[in-house]
Amino acid sequence: MNREVMRGAALPMRALWSPGAALDEAAAHRVVAPASLVLLVAALGALALPHLLRLLDVALQPTGREPLDAHLAVLRIGLGRLLLFERLVPPLPFLAAGAMLALVAGPVLSGRGVRAGAIGAVLTLGAAPLLVQRVGELAVVLAAPAAALGAGDVAALPARFNVGVAGALAAAGIQAPGWLGVAAEAANGAGLWVVALWGWGLSRLDRDAGRSAAAPHTLGWCMAAAAAYAAGWALYAALYPTLLLLVMGAP
Repeated sequence: MNREVMRGAALPMRALWSPGAALDEAAAHRVVAPASLVLLVAALGALALPHLLRLLDVALQPTGREPLDAHLAVLRIGLGRLLLFERLVPPLPFLAAGAMLALVAGPVLSGRGVRAGAIGAVLTLGAAPLLVQRVGELAVVLAAPAAALGAGDVAALPARFNVGVAGALAAAGIQAPGWLGVAAEAANGAGLWVVALWGWGLSRLDRDAGRSAAAPHTLGWCMAAAAAYAAGWALYAALYPTLLLLVMGAP
């Protein structure tokens, strides 16, 4: 029994290099595999927390001026909560995108005899690249010099790993405005990897249900995954100010 649990817990990591084999085994681990992915993402995020909180303490050192120090203390509490939330909770745009894609793919594939558990396995294991993202973010955090960072820089530090379009714009000294900034942040390697796995996995389920596996059909599922990913990020961007207020507390 323990051996089977361990195999299920390892499925998210196996999905990184052998997604087909991982999906074939996922039906036997409907609870363990999703729980394993969430716990691994949270654990890798938690490893970065001690260093991030130390960097935050350095950035918000008391100045000896009482009104300013009171403001810094409140800011320290709020940013500490934000770091805890962002490191321990799986990225919300991915959760929103997965839910939206499930709403689209569920009725279509269930009508062709595909079980809901198989769709859930695709969405779960397709998000396995989040593990790579968390490892990269941890490396960026541990390599950061403390002296050169402000409080805002510390909060944004893990996102530096998501180079993508946002990193290219930052390297060129371009500050992307509004929705373009959100789109640039979303267009990163881990996100595109997840979209590709989701599209491939859903087209595989459709093929196994008797549908043709022609290239345009696979492309259609990839486009559906990309649309859900974009919608997830758009929803996240719209709700982020409210989320920030709830997590950090009122000023």
